[in-house]
Amino acid sequence: MRFILMPFALIAAALFAMGLHITGTTLYHQAAWGQTVATVTDVSPFTEMHKNGLAIERINVALAYVVDDVPMTWSGKGNLVGLHEASIGDKVKFYYDPGDPSTLDTAGMKGWRGMLLILAGTGGFTVFYVWFFWLRGRSVR
Repeated sequence: MRFILMPFALIAAALFAMGLHITGTTLYHQAAWGQTVATVTDVSPFTEMHKNGLAIERINVALAYVVDDVPMTWSGKGNLVGLHEASIGDKVKFYYDPGDPSTLDTAGMKGWRGMLLILAGTGGFTVFYVWFFWLRGRSVR
């Protein structure tokens, strides 16, 4: 019986590891990266088509910001920096990599409650599986 549930336990462990990686990366950006406020200077919506026919509405953005008294600009797909909606003139708080200030991230934990639920569910299932099928009933020597 213990081997029948093994694929589910491995999937749960993998999801738990992915959730920890995402959460850890976000917390690292918030703790170790610098912070700046960028002004949205241009927004242009576009539709991105995937191979499966799914169309996703996205935006291209241009940002102007200052790092260590040096004016900088960034432009590209908004989702690359965590921006999914914006209007010209919006002020957005960003974190930037001190080694490469052109690398931006909002480090916004969107959906963090769902992430906590996934972490709790997958971690709990994995711990219960290991305890129930592998550790329970073993004597301590």
